[in-house]
Amino acid sequence: MTPVCPFVKSARPDDASSRKHQPESACPFAKSGRSDDASSRKQQSSESSCPFSKSARSDDGSLKKDQPEAEKDVADAAKTGGKCPFGYDSQTFKIGPLSCMICQALLFECSRCVPCSHIFCKACISRFNDCPLCGADIEKIEAHADLQATVDRFIEGHARIKRSQMNSDKEQEEVSESKVVIYEDLSMERGAFLIQQAMRAFRAQNIESAKSRLTICVEDIRDQLERAGNSSELCSQLGAVLGTLGDCCRAAGDASSAIKHFEESVEFLSKLPEKTREVTHTLSVSLNKIGDLKYYEGDLQAARSYYQQSLNVRQDASKHHSEDPSQILDVAVSLAKVADVDSGLGNEDMAVNGFEEGIKLLESLTLNSENPGLEQRRQSVLKFLEGQLAERQKATQSS
Repeated sequence: MTPVCPFVKSARPDDASSRKHQPESACPFAKSGRSDDASSRKQQSSESSCPFSKSARSDDGSLKKDQPEAEKDVADAAKTGGKCPFGYDSQTFKIGPLSCMICQALLFECSRCVPCSHIFCKACISRFNDCPLCGADIEKIEAHADLQATVDRFIEGHARIKRSQMNSDKEQEEVSESKVVIYEDLSMERGAFLIQQAMRAFRAQNIESAKSRLTICVEDIRDQLERAGNSSELCSQLGAVLGTLGDCCRAAGDASSAIKHFEESVEFLSKLPEKTREVTHTLSVSLNKIGDLKYYEGDLQAARSYYQQSLNVRQDASKHHSEDPSQILDVAVSLAKVADVDSGLGNEDMAVNGFEEGIKLLESLTLNSENPGLEQRRQSVLKFLEGQLAERQKATQSS
């Protein structure tokens, strides 16, 4: 059987796995059975040769007849198969040869553990003292420039929307851009693939990796805008990617860069003549995030300005999509933000009016029982508004 794993290596001459009677493993880290381990080879199937599966050794008493529980464990392991850390044992998505096992995204700042030589992203492996794959002590971490160059070439040649070495013929260029990325069990459009890799890295808190991939996407979309003009689709894509890039900068503690990216996101999304629900939501969220950052900086006037802009966008959207309860919830959240800043600025009457308006909206909102998440969110926002209003009323009475 031909191995499907990109990491599988040919057997050594002195390795018992070279014998014809033993099936090859689909796991990248599978090892052949030892010559003195006849009992475990008999139990082993083609799906369970991974070192992480539960298999008994020849010097282990787990196969003795007087230990039925241990035998049951071994039998279960042989039936279910080992768990491959790269996903080659199951129907789940598979991590490719250029990906980090920790963040599951394309390798960024490739680093090799010494002495085990397993490879991960630098930011991912720096959190560990032991190799998460084999458990060996990490004595030091070395950069792997050759493999990183391979990853960069893969991105340049197969993942970017606009490839660096592109034919000048326009027709061939369009054909090139329409191709999809085929990587392991993924088949996605070029830009979408890079964004997915960025989101995987961001989820695993590998912020620099996410920023790098998103920056490439921004560059490519800007290039498309220069060639094709300000189309609604491209402006929407760029606004969304810039917003995500702002989230990365915010997570890294770089508030100024985050504000810059959010403002660019607002700029491109505001250009769209027709605003869909997705565009409206992204635009209002970007405005709110700028307001949040200004609020944390202590600039309440600027924070209120951005919160008010977000509120205006959401109120306008709720008029066009009144049947969507999530729009009403968004309006209530924006009312709470504006009212909270009004209170901080000393405008208590305006703050009370804002809290009361938000409460009325939420109390009049009827939700379908099929949307428990929305009901939970409604209750959470309503509780906050009622608590804020009660505090203001109590302060007014005491004064």
